[in-house]
Amino acid sequence: MAATILKKILFIAIILLLSEASFAQYATIVDIVGIDDKNVKAKIDDNASRLLSEINNAFFKGTVPSLTDIEMTTNAKSNVLALWETSPFRSRETEIIDVGLKLYSGGFELRNILIFMKEADSTDKNQEGVLVFNKTGTIEDMYLAIGTKQYQSVMREGNGVTDLRRRQMILNFVEDFRTSYNRKDISFINKVFSEDALIIVGRIVKQQIGNNDFLKRNLSGEKIEYFRKDKTQYIKDLERVFARNEYLNIKFEEIEVVQHGLYPELYGVTVKQFWNTSNYSDVGYVFLMIDFKDEETPIIHVRTWQPEKYSDGRDIEQSQIFSMGDFGDLNRK
Repeated sequence: MAATILKKILFIAIILLLSEASFAQYATIVDIVGIDDKNVKAKIDDNASRLLSEINNAFFKGTVPSLTDIEMTTNAKSNVLALWETSPFRSRETEIIDVGLKLYSGGFELRNILIFMKEADSTDKNQEGVLVFNKTGTIEDMYLAIGTKQYQSVMREGNGVTDLRRRQMILNFVEDFRTSYNRKDISFINKVFSEDALIIVGRIVKQQIGNNDFLKRNLSGEKIEYFRKDKTQYIKDLERVFARNEYLNIKFEEIEVVQHGLYPELYGVTVKQFWNTSNYSDVGYVFLMIDFKDEETPIIHVRTWQPEKYSDGRDIEQSQIFSMGDFGDLNRK
């Protein structure tokens, strides 16, 4: 009898050891530096390591990450799982040693997290992620990053403490905005557009369209179809896009930030957007006019798209991307 019980105990111990060894092979250990408070640093290290290791574990086992034992906000858990639903992903590193970026909110960011996106096209599978922590070390968000060089370039152009703080907020907002399309977060997108937002969308078409549509050609001779939409129409159309595409991969590059000359709380952001879905792909330039009057809830007043940054001079309307000067007469509340 005693021998039987001993065998069962040994069997359970072996199973537990094998489980721990299995989990360990998928582990990513985080050591964030540059944080003076040792307790906060320890919590950030632990939460980040737990999250990335669990994501790795789920990726290789074909399951959904279990986030119950990780100190994360409800919003952070929701965003991670929404991104996972469109494409499982994992950390590409077993150890991350990097500087924790201090945020003006008092929290911290861990950038340069190299991740592998399973469902992305072959050229876009390797991307960068960002983890956001509050001042006590709890994970508040995770999203896909713009390139490190682009981030640093925009921050270097800031003038004064206020502008630097706003630029940091803008970059965080733009990264979260970009990732909201990847995770099909219609609620977030609906929230960040003002009710009277001006939205101009474009699409490369393959054949002649109706006489009532706004049709132009880009430099490659492709036909470009433009539509002006209000917020309600844009959100409804976007819901249909999300429903018929299993995976969306939206990337931003060549980011430029300009502060409005008359209204310092207004910023114009221009990005080169790579739009890839299951059914359609294009590359173009997106302009966003973002209002930081309430810094806790930035609002987009204008969103435009066009296929090229500069033309060959034959088409004056295509000579430059939309900018702050094109919307100087918008009413301010």
